[in-house]
Amino acid sequence: MIVDIQPAADATVLRYGLRRLLWASPLLFVVLFGPFFAYMMMFTSPHSGDGFLWLPVGFFLVLSAVCGAILVPRWRKRRAVTAFDAAGFWWIEGKRAALVRWDSLAGVGIYWARPGKTVVHTVELCPKGEIDRDDPLLWSYVRDAAPLHPDLPRLRYRIDVGNFSVAYGKALRQWAPELWFGRQEQPDSYMGAPDRVGHRERTAAVREAALQPPEIGDTVVVHEGRRLARRGFLVLPILTILGALAVWGLVPGHGHGVVAVVRYVIAAVIVLCVGWLAAIGVRNMRTKWNQRITMDATGVHWTQKGIGATVPWSQLAAVGIQYSEHDHTLELCPNGEVDRDAPVLWQFVRDAEPQQPGLPRLRYRISVFPVSRRYAVAAGCRRWAPELWFTGERMANGYMGRPDRKGHRQRLSAAQTG
Repeated sequence: MIVDIQPAADATVLRYGLRRLLWASPLLFVVLFGPFFAYMMMFTSPHSGDGFLWLPVGFFLVLSAVCGAILVPRWRKRRAVTAFDAAGFWWIEGKRAALVRWDSLAGVGIYWARPGKTVVHTVELCPKGEIDRDDPLLWSYVRDAAPLHPDLPRLRYRIDVGNFSVAYGKALRQWAPELWFGRQEQPDSYMGAPDRVGHRERTAAVREAALQPPEIGDTVVVHEGRRLARRGFLVLPILTILGALAVWGLVPGHGHGVVAVVRYVIAAVIVLCVGWLAAIGVRNMRTKWNQRITMDATGVHWTQKGIGATVPWSQLAAVGIQYSEHDHTLELCPNGEVDRDAPVLWQFVRDAEPQQPGLPRLRYRISVFPVSRRYAVAAGCRRWAPELWFTGERMANGYMGRPDRKGHRQRLSAAQTG
């Protein structure tokens, strides 16, 4: 990415983002008036009490959401500009610009396909050698695909130009005629998608490698449940209001017949679902509200509802941080048996594959919250237990697991009766 250099004065400039936004502008009508039509049908129609009226209402709302999902990324890219000059292909967003030089390319052209009644056109920029897969401006256009012939690489830039392929083809032929390989038809599914997961992993690794260990005091907070519980106070009222509005629309003052029965059944299901979710939310908030987990030179400490527990560093065989797309957890692997039913600690016990040979399956798994504290947690582990630290490992989504509540209750019951 470059900032201070701009295309030449005689460059061919095509306003990429503005063209795509204007082409999709009719969808704005659906986004704006879809909810309005839904409201009119629900509350002003003479059949507003009809339970089956929710079908067209839901259709309008879903259609508005889909059109909004199409418009939002185009609005964000509205200032994107493409330019062609003697130096190469330019991608410009505001004050930032990226240049792909012609002398770094092995071929340029346009791919197209006809999935259904639409036609897809993409500009293909095929480099000679290595490609920066994580360029701040161009990474989302990198694709790994089979080349037209062995001289072209698999990795290339692929930019969807919609219905404006003629202008882009003319610009490519004007500024890079020796690289032009023409228009090539492709299978309907050739477009592909950006490697978002790989991009996040690579950029996160670079950031963490360059990140200096944070300054920490005598104590590091690993998990602060009260901040997590506060989110529930925002979600529960919204969930209750939405459920109440749905029930109010389904159950009018009077009704009879099969339609009325269907309305009442759907309303009852909504009430049960909202009540069930609210009960789970309240229970989780009560559990999290006074939960606080810290670490210091002696070990890791739990505090919950006035009860405390500690796992000293001397009782551990390894410590580390595992992570997925949405979660980061501190893994505490003991060097002996684990009391699966210890007060407070039992809900953090997990049975999982060990990271290294010789480590136990049972370990304590603690969610790092807020996630931004993972750097301080890692620094604390390296400072107070450097011989136990192992490098973090990426896991599949959902790896965190759940506490063995059923087994915990059964073991406690057996202990009491025995």
